[in-house]
Amino acid sequence: MQEYIHIGKLAASFGLKGELILVHSLGKKSAFKDLKALFVEELKGSYIPYFLEGAKAQTDTESTVKLEGINSKESAHRLQGKPVWLLEADF
Repeated sequence: MQEYIHIGKLAASFGLKGELILVHSLGKKSAFKDLKALFVEELKGSYIPYFLEGAKAQTDTESTVKLEGINSKESAHRLQGKPVWLLEADF
């Protein structure tokens, strides 16, 4: 069974192309290099993988992420407020 670690949440959409602001508790600026996917808990206990198209560190607690398949402000908005997890192996 996969083990997941909660790292934060998708706080808000950013821009018009589906980017999201990820507020995390990693304690350092992170652009998630070499990370293929984040897991979004859309429903309680269901961890849906979203592949990263890009990420940019903003501060020690915020990064802007672009997820595959999220291409508009409206599609990004439906993920707003959702918890984000990483696989323990990726952490």
